Amino acid sequence: MELEEPKTTEPPSFLTLPPEIREEIYRIILHPDANRVAGRDEYTDYDYRPALVLFPLSTQLYYEARRVFRDLNVFVRIETPWPEAHHHVAFEGHVPILMKHARAAAFRGHSLAVAIGAPHTLMQEAEPQHFVILLDDLPKFAATWRYADLTNPGLNGYLTLTLQLRDPHFAPELRCEEPRRQLLLPFGAVKGLRETVVTSDAATTAKPFFSVENELRAAQQVPHASPAACLAETARLKAEGTKELTAGRYHQALALYTRAWEAMHVVVKGRQRHVHAEAFFAGELREEPYVGKNGQLERLVLRVQLVANTVLAYLKLEDWDEARFWGMRTITTMRQSIGAHDRHDVAPEEEAVTGFPAAAPLGRIHYRTALAYKELGNKAEARKLLRVASVYMPTDPNVKKEIAACALRLG
Repeated sequence: MELEEPKTTEPPSFLTLPPEIREEIYRIILHPDANRVAGRDEYTDYDYRPALVLFPLSTQLYYEARRVFRDLNVFVRIETPWPEAHHHVAFEGHVPILMKHARAAAFRGHSLAVAIGAPHTLMQEAEPQHFVILLDDLPKFAATWRYADLTNPGLNGYLTLTLQLRDPHFAPELRCEEPRRQLLLPFGAVKGLRETVVTSDAATTAKPFFSVENELRAAQQVPHASPAACLAETARLKAEGTKELTAGRYHQALALYTRAWEAMHVVVKGRQRHVHAEAFFAGELREEPYVGKNGQLERLVLRVQLVANTVLAYLKLEDWDEARFWGMRTITTMRQSIGAHDRHDVAPEEEAVTGFPAAAPLGRIHYRTALAYKELGNKAEARKLLRVASVYMPTDPNVKKEIAACALRLG
């Protein structure tokens, strides 16, 4: 009787997995979220080097992974006449820049080419500058342009926008309507342009969808919310945050305060605060409940109130350093405004701006920041701030109590 030879089975490997499982693994590894590197103050960057080690492992892996990579990572190339535009976009807009200058100009893997022009201006003769971003970050780029428009009213009237759709890899999924919406509709936030042109690259199969283009143009025609409406929304969100603060839900309160800042075009990212649209709020307001009031002044009062509430929320969370940081940010700004920032001999009565429209919350900022310093073991700085707080709030028993607690012991 002949013995049957034992069958040899091929050891399992990645390539023996079903194709749909391999694709799901590729999607996890190659997704922008998996390759995004977080930095301080909500700045991000991308590092695909660990993920791209897949590509040279085998020919089959290369073609499978490349198709998924192109599906998930859609690139946008931006052309602008401003030499330092990419710095502004990266710093104030928190938009990661993948490549810039000559390398970006030569890049051909983008699905949308954004060209910003400034005809009939001095910028018309400037050498175009290029940089490349991911589609995932395009809404942040459009928001940065929106804030630039609010900061410089009328600027967009001199600018043109050309959006050229491309299909660099002849991928069928990029010819559908939804990807076109993702590429075009973020620019609905950009208002008042001299001209917007939507076109396609004749060398590829990309074609515009007129329904999407019409949606874009309709969004561009919707005006910005008025200054009064922005301030009213800020006040509403601040009040909602205060309810959460009173109820002991401090993180929820802070989230609402962040939204309140954004409603009046102040963007808070970590410890960065980007103040936009100063000119937008300048002048007399014409809508309730602010009729006849100065927009800049009303905005300033809301800003000080929000800081006072924010410092209190961090005190409740026992996050003494964050309470100190946000309190001192405002206190330092006020000292700079009266020329007292570099002086050590400023009397509390001189530092306290009691005629300031937001004097009461400013006094609370001094008091609450002093509490943070006390908890951090810096009673000397706490004493200085408490003396200023006592000028703002001369009858407040809590201020008097803390001054006594932080008093120098002489014997």
